[in-house]
Amino acid sequence: MKFSKLTEKLGDLLSADRRHQKEKKDKLKELLRKMKKQQKELESELAAEQDSETRAGIEMKLQILIEQRKKGLRLRREL
Repeated sequence: MKFSKLTEKLGDLLSADRRHQKEKKDKLKELLRKMKKQQKELESELAAEQDSETRAGIEMKLQILIEQRKKGLRLRREL
C-alpha cells in the first residue's frame, strides 16, 4: 500500500467525525442508486402507459423523485 493510502486509513480510524461523514456519504450513495433505479422504472412505466390520468400521476412522482435526487447529489458533493 502507498504511504498516502496508509495515512488516510489511519486518519479514518482516529477521527470519529471523518468516519461518521464517510458512513453518511456511503448511505447517501446507496440511496441515490435506489432512487435512480426507481426513476428508470417510472420512466419505462410512463412510456408504456396510455391513460392520461395515470400518466399525470406517474409524471408527478417522477418529477418529485428527480428533484429529491438532485438534492441528494448536491448534499453528497458537499460532504
